[in-house]
Amino acid sequence: MSLFRQMVRPAEDLRLLAFELAQDIDAISSKGAQSPEKFNGAHARAAGHYVCVRYHHNQEPSLLSIYEARRYLAWLRAGHVGTHWNVAD
Repeated sequence: MSLFRQMVRPAEDLRLLAFELAQDIDAISSKGAQSPEKFNGAHARAAGHYVCVRYHHNQEPSLLSIYEARRYLAWLRAGHVGTHWNVAD
């Protein structure tokens, strides 16, 4: 396989990152009652070179770069609760 194909092909760690993020979002969304302020039907999945996240089943998904997804995952694992928009710069 050419070097170019390796560079543009989605990496295995992107799928792993999406899986880990999905698990963490699911753990948060399964706590407590569902309401408009909380997660409802939240999920994450690999989408090309991005991680697709959705917090509400009726919401349009957001595409996170691998950098943003890693940052969001680290933020969640540090004990924070919220969406990727809540991650401080």
